[in-house]
This record gives sequence, structure tokens and C-alpha cells, in this order.
Amino acid sequence: MRMFKHRYALIWAITIILWIATVTLQHYRERQGCSANNFIDSTSARLVKIATKVGISKKLWAQEQPNFLLDEVYEELKDILGIMGQQPELDRAEKALESPKSHMSTDVCPEKYIEKKIAKDDPKYIFYRRIGFYQENCTDVPEFHTLLTLVYNFVHYDSKYFQHIPSIFHDVNKLYPNIRIIAAIPDTLTLNQADYKDTTIIKLKKSKAESSIWRNLTDRVQTKYVYIGRNVIKFTWFDRLERLVREIGNLEASVVSGAYRTLVSGVWSNGCEQSTLSNYQLVYRHGYVISMEECLVCHHVQGPFVAKKSLFQEVAVKAGVSSTSAFAIWFLKLKNLDKTVVSCPDAMAIVTDESQQLESTHRQWRDLAFHLQVERIRMNSSYVLEYGCKDAGTTCSTKGIRQVGKALSKCCMKELSNDIKVVMRTCRENGMLCQLNAGTNLGAIKFNSVLPWELDADISVHHSNLTAFDKLKSNFLAKNSGFTWKSYQGHVNLFSSNWKVEVYPHVLVNLSLPNLSRTIIEFDGEYVETALSPGLFGRNLYGKEIYQHVQHWSVIAKKDAWDIYSGHVKQFPRCSTPGHHACLDKFKPDGNLIFKEPIL
Repeated sequence: MRMFKHRYALIWAITIILWIATVTLQHYRERQGCSANNFIDSTSARLVKIATKVGISKKLWAQEQPNFLLDEVYEELKDILGIMGQQPELDRAEKALESPKSHMSTDVCPEKYIEKKIAKDDPKYIFYRRIGFYQENCTDVPEFHTLLTLVYNFVHYDSKYFQHIPSIFHDVNKLYPNIRIIAAIPDTLTLNQADYKDTTIIKLKKSKAESSIWRNLTDRVQTKYVYIGRNVIKFTWFDRLERLVREIGNLEASVVSGAYRTLVSGVWSNGCEQSTLSNYQLVYRHGYVISMEECLVCHHVQGPFVAKKSLFQEVAVKAGVSSTSAFAIWFLKLKNLDKTVVSCPDAMAIVTDESQQLESTHRQWRDLAFHLQVERIRMNSSYVLEYGCKDAGTTCSTKGIRQVGKALSKCCMKELSNDIKVVMRTCRENGMLCQLNAGTNLGAIKFNSVLPWELDADISVHHSNLTAFDKLKSNFLAKNSGFTWKSYQGHVNLFSSNWKVEVYPHVLVNLSLPNLSRTIIEFDGEYVETALSPGLFGRNLYGKEIYQHVQHWSVIAKKDAWDIYSGHVKQFPRCSTPGHHACLDKFKPDGNLIFKEPIL
């Protein structure tokens, strides 16, 4: 199948083909009469199956989950339309799947691929075969130095790199005479601006936030394009600035980067990352899915890059945070706006060795964690940053965490699961028969934890143990327990800082089979007691399709917990904070993997 620029282009094209096929079938029946009925009936059945797969694929893509149904759907539609002689319509619909056609840049001369071979039988053939891209001469473009400004922020560089800064300025002056440079350096560093051509040097204190410095520098740019020299430590002709500017026009890209290599260790990377932000987790994966004009389409690029000055006015870099967090947030915004970001690895910047990998210090990413309410950031298969409730701003008491239509933060869920485990542990230590009940049992069999939209906890104690359980009041009121206690006629409620645990008597708690121990289930990393057959208990309690999802019964205005599954359409309510990565209405109301780490 041909490549496509936007993920929904394929869905759109298949939807159009489905419509064409349906209309064509109607016309086919009218023309052919009863003799075509068998073919039409079989084809109609195929179209119904295809439509179902398209619907599933829409949901999977909305959740940014991988699926392979559309390749199968597309080929089957092509077969149907081919049989019905609708090739022209198919050709038109297929155009939506093509990589975007290149637009000729009007700012930089075009490139031409030149190959000059020598005889293959020459022993020097492998070494002297002249081949490559060369920029053509043209006169109808602006002078390059009027198009681009190079911006550098050296303020927070390690002092060991300060000696390289003058060389960067001199090398830029040599390779690109008259091109403008704007650079920020620490106020403790002495550099004479007059020693460098077309260079503005701004001295700033290290106490100023990195992202605020970048905003200051980009605001000073007066050219159409700006080069963001992140972590650059040496400038060479490998930077290929014309190539980067050219591809902004050719590919209608918002950001164009190149590869990078580190100064000392020599590690090379194409710098292209894909990203997914979902359910309080941010996942990066190195690689690409689509390429265009020898450039890789990315969500995030690690190296220096070129963009239009106007892009920083349209999508501002967040001030007052670390450079790492600022640009990560900025690239996530570009992704949400469907902006094209590419890395062209034939261009190469030389950067500090600290830039070798996407992972950085815990502190550098903390600003992003707090700003976006992210509790977990995966950099690669083995490097994960974890942020606590305070750092991520996701405590249960934080405004907006416990809202209709939003999943609970991991931090808030952990608080409730800990409360449940404390109660269950206390029961066990005191010889009482307790087990998970109602929605807490449902969460255990579906997620091995609490439901991501839970409002309270339910635990059953054997009816003969209720009086004994009441005597444990002093245990739960101890200073280190964090609970308060309230007794009602027939049950007890335990209150922690943000949660309620309801304890009810139940006659079935001691139900067991001869020679079998109590059934236990993994619950947030600890095994706790539950019903003898928790799956059967949950199914009998709630009825049909219990492994599909609905939010808490009280939220969707049901009369009680047992009313939520029977005959109820499984769907999440509209999110009260549209666009948030934890909005439940962007998830398919089924399955548990979608609530775990996002898959790229």
C-alpha cells in the first residue's frame, strides 16, 4: 500500500471507496436484475465486514494503537471494485494514500542527482564512482543570508565547551558569509562581538530559564527562517543549511532537522523519535514510519533544526522551564496541530556528548511532567523516568484529577489500592474472612487493580466477623494508618485522605470447596483474598458484557451499581476537560491494554 502523510487519510480514502462500492452495487442490481443477486448478496456481506473493520480501525487509531486491519480492508475493496469495473474511481480514491507531492521551494535553488560512472571493470570503480546530489545554479531565489538567522543558546553549557564557541562563530562566517548569528552566552564569559561578522552576542545570567532565553533569541530574529542550534558545539559544511531550508518548502514541513553526531564519542543518530502521550504517560520510540525525499517523518527531533520564524509566533515555546521540557512540550503541540516534522539525515550537526540520547536528567524533564501531568516517561526500552504525585501535579486532591469522563491518575489510583490492601492485610492478620466485593472485585478481574474511574472501594467481611471487625477500630484510627472510622447499622466506612472504603457483611465470604485454600488475586502488586471464583462472581453480579466499560454508576445517573451493565450501551461520558490525555471518551470502552503503557 502506498504511504500516506496523515493517519486519517487512509481512513478517509477507504470510506470513500466504501461509498463508491455501495452506490455501484445499487446501480449494478438495477442494470443486471435478478441474475446479479447472488453476486450482490455476497459482495454486500463482504462490505458489511469491511465497514466493521474500518470502524474498529478508527477507534484503534484514535487511541494511537497499532492495527493491521486496513491493509486487508484496502486490498479487499480493490478486488471488489476491480470486479465491478470501477478502476477510475479507485484511482481517484487512491490519491489520498500517496505521500504528499513535493512543492518546489522558491527560496533555495533545487538539487539535482548526478551520477558519473567509470568502467565497472576498473579496480578503482568502488572508490571513484562519482555520485550524489548537487545544488543547481539559479538566479530567481533570494540571497541565502537574507533568509536565515542562526540562533544559539550557550548560557547553560558546561564550561568545558566554552573554548569551542569562538570557533563556531568563525566557521559560520567562513562557510556562510553575511549570514546573521544571534547567540546568548553566560555573563561570566568574555567574548568580543566585534571579532565576528554579523553576530549579536547577548550576555545572560545562568539563573534565567533556558526556555525563556530561547524565546528571547527567536523574538529578535527578523528573517523568514531561524536555525535553532540546540547543543551545537562545532559548525561544518555537513550542517547543510540550504538542504534544511529547501525541504520546508518542498515538503511543506514546519520543522526540518538533520542527523547529529557527538563531538568526542562520535555517536551518530538520525534524531527521529515518535511519541505518544496518553493516560498520564509519555512514550518515545526511536524510528520512523514514513519517509519523503530522503527525510524521515517524526514527532520529535533531537538535534538542531530549521523552522519559519512565524511558527514560533503561532506555537510559542513555554517560558520558565528547562530547554528539554520546553522543546518536548513544543513538539507535542506541533503533533496535536498535525504539523509535519522531518529529519533529513544527510545533513549532520556536531553536538555536545550530553546530547547523545534522548534521555536526560530527571530534573530536565520535571517541568514537562508537571505542566502536562505526566507521571511516567519512557525514553526507550530500558530507560524510564518516574514522577511522584507532587512533581506531576496528580494528587487526588489536585483540581481536575477526579472529574467525570477522565481516568484517574496513577498516583490517585495507587492511594486507593493502598487503602484496600491495608484493610485486607488487617483482616488477614486478625484471622477474619474478608474479600473484594462489587466494583473492587470487578477492577481486580479486569485490571488487577482498581477501576481507572473508581469512586470508592468495596470489601466484604463474613457476617459473623462484623462485630470482631468493629473491634479493629483502634487499629485503623492509629496515627500511622491515616484512616477515620464511621459505623452505620450493618456496615462500616473507612475514610482516608481522599477515599472511602465500604465494609459490608456478606454470607458468601467463606464459600469454598473441600481441600481448596482461599482464592487470591493479584491486586496492584500484592495478592489479596477474593471470591472463590471471582470471574463468575462478577458476571453473576453485573450481568452481560462486564469486561466492557462504563463509568461509575452514580456518575451516569443509574439507580445502583447493579443497573449499569444490563441493557446499557457501553460508552464513556463526554470528557469534562476536552483534549486532556486522560479523557476516557478517546478510549474504546473495552479491553485493559489501552490503559497500560501506550503502544507506538
